[in-house]
Amino acid sequence: MLRHNAWRGVLVGATLAGLTAFGSGAATAAQADATPCHIDGYVCMTTNDIYTPTVYVADGDDYTFLRPTEVTTISNDTSKLYCVDAEYNISVDPGETVTIPHTVTSLGPTSGGCLS
Repeated sequence: MLRHNAWRGVLVGATLAGLTAFGSGAATAAQADATPCHIDGYVCMTTNDIYTPTVYVADGDDYTFLRPTEVTTISNDTSKLYCVDAEYNISVDPGETVTIPHTVTSLGPTSGGCLS
């Protein structure tokens, strides 16, 4: 049977191991979020949503979030101008990457501009 001090050492060691594992995982996730995604023919959005961290929208398609979602990066690797419905509407030109966080409800291709 382990003595009281031995149990304390086991618990402290397990706690430190758990915190170390959590800390390294969090750093990896933060690094992944900072890197914009690029796939030819798609608009790619990186979000802060744990269930859908990355959204890909095919060239010419619309996309609507189920609820307003914070998007940290939008990369438009299509041939079309996209309008993003956010706290204020923004447009994302073909080949452009926007890295300023926005609370987005939807986006879609447009031939004109975006209405404010």
